[in-house]
Amino acid sequence: MTEQAIIKQSLNGMAQIINAIPGEVYVNKEAETLLIMQHRLPESDLKKQIEIYNAIFAKQGGASISDITDSAIAYVKIKILSEAELLDFDAKSLRDLIKECRVNIDKTTNILRLSKTHLLTADDFQKERIEKTAKKNEAFITALDDVIAEVEKRIERMPKPLELPEQEFDFADEDKEAKKPVQDKPLQSKVSVTERIQKFISSGREKREMEERLKVVEKEDAETGCKEIPFYDKTLFATEVIPCKDFGCYSLLKRKDNVYFGLTKNLKEKIYDNKDQSLIELTEITEEFLQFMTADVLTEEYELHTFTEDEKFGMRMYFNFVSKCFEKHIGNTLTVSEYLAFKRYYNRLVREVMRLDEEKHRNYYRALPIAEDYMELMASYNMVLSENKREIVEGIIAGKTDAYVENLDLIIEHHIVDEEAKKDLLLLKERIIYFADEDHFCKPDKEQEPDKAKPVQVLPAGFIPQMPMLQQAGAPLIGNMYFTLQCLNENREVVDEAYFATANMPQAMEDYRNKEAYIKRFGLIQDGRFVPLLSSEGGSEHEE
Repeated sequence: MTEQAIIKQSLNGMAQIINAIPGEVYVNKEAETLLIMQHRLPESDLKKQIEIYNAIFAKQGGASISDITDSAIAYVKIKILSEAELLDFDAKSLRDLIKECRVNIDKTTNILRLSKTHLLTADDFQKERIEKTAKKNEAFITALDDVIAEVEKRIERMPKPLELPEQEFDFADEDKEAKKPVQDKPLQSKVSVTERIQKFISSGREKREMEERLKVVEKEDAETGCKEIPFYDKTLFATEVIPCKDFGCYSLLKRKDNVYFGLTKNLKEKIYDNKDQSLIELTEITEEFLQFMTADVLTEEYELHTFTEDEKFGMRMYFNFVSKCFEKHIGNTLTVSEYLAFKRYYNRLVREVMRLDEEKHRNYYRALPIAEDYMELMASYNMVLSENKREIVEGIIAGKTDAYVENLDLIIEHHIVDEEAKKDLLLLKERIIYFADEDHFCKPDKEQEPDKAKPVQVLPAGFIPQMPMLQQAGAPLIGNMYFTLQCLNENREVVDEAYFATANMPQAMEDYRNKEAYIKRFGLIQDGRFVPLLSSEGGSEHEE
């Protein structure tokens, strides 16, 4: 394996230099390998950068910001040379180096912004470490900018191939040039009033065209999808002012079809004072973006349905713009608590979008077999369909099913004579009608439900409860119940018991009156449970 291949394998470990902490000793498992490669490589750009990178391993007292920055820049250059399998830079690898530097600038800028945000909420013991890292990142960005400037100058000094279009020389062309008559300069005529007016109008048109071109150029430098550009006038007269939902210190201003974003404190009766040049124009926004910026759509005031693609695009634009605002202004006009509240709200919003999407897909696949069954029935009985499958599925989900139910009723009325076929159609009809109620078919039949609705039975005074009795052998069974006459002694013990069928009720009543016992009870046994009908104690008699 060549030295370049070994260095290429070590790049992942070498990248840890970017995360090094100032003041601490930098340790890397690739250190020994890199030191060996330093001695084995021939004199070249790659060897020079390896030497610069390895210099940090000698800082046993802790690496400074400049030490880390030098090694980090060396790592970026080593990466470009290793991936291109070069020892020295050429024109192409230098251009690749510029691209890599810009990628690292963007990445480090994001880390720097996030660390500054984290600094506002960090504990005291964390702040010192975060501040050191932030200073190191700022120095790294500056060093990358210097590398870009240096490389661009180096590219300019490189010889460029002369590539001029070849042109056939014709002596006739030379004669034509010589024979061209010399035209006298026309005399300047006096300008009329009409011409002055036309010139004034054309100059105004040219000014507007120039402003439009300037806007196009400024849009290219915009940091968000809103394509924000500066507003240079000192004053703006707005037709409508809408406070921003996530930060009250900023507002959206409307004037005709244009929308602007600025500080609320600069507003006075819809007039914006732009002396501080804080106002920006949002040139490419949508109505959905404005709704997310100004309204909390997660309140009960809004009934959310599955988000359209335009709404999702507006939501992403809203997140991008608000995040950039916090990155730029947190700690000045915006606070950490506002930032956390925005993140919490947006987390909930994304969850709701995903829930609605999941529900839409689940409803679609629930409605699809119902729609297919309906279409098959219509076709089987030579009925005409005015909608396609997708429209029928959407109609079932939306609850717009009157036409489908009417068609099924027509089929049942005119074609169905078989009872089983009728049951199938009625079931399909029920699935269409109660599609939104997913628990409809999970509910038990009312006839099969336990008798929970019966009122609580009030037992008579003096009633003696007993444990449920088992059915006695030879007892006359009527369905799942039978009648019984019980005689109890003073200790409430059953000393005598008789069983009666319904046909023997007169005999049962006669025995009840004539029987002598301390306590007499007449009732029925239903499912092993005694239900009293008549009872007497100490000679008194009660009807229940």
